[in-house]
Amino acid sequence: MLVGDAAYCPSLLSGEGAGFALAGAYVLAGELQRASGDHVIAYRGYEGRFRDFIERKQQSAVQFATSFTPKTRLGLFVRDLVLRTTAFSPISDWLMRRFVTDQFELPDYPG
Repeated sequence: MLVGDAAYCPSLLSGEGAGFALAGAYVLAGELQRASGDHVIAYRGYEGRFRDFIERKQQSAVQFATSFTPKTRLGLFVRDLVLRTTAFSPISDWLMRRFVTDQFELPDYPG
């Protein structure tokens, strides 16, 4: 079982690895508790809860990565313009809600 930043690695540019590592550890611990320590059952539950979300985030990171490495002068101009506009709070707030906010809700494991 691989957990932590190395388990998901959406992108070196995304900055989400630590958050995913914490969420993954929480879900794995909850599933181990739910399965009374039976790791086979717990791993299945963990994967069922987490795989689709992580795969979507990894795919998104692949698509987003090209915006950091444009191949044309126009692409460089657009990238730099977008990065400069993020200094304005309303724009950065919208970008965060639109592209960074995750739709994954942590399960509530009784403790």
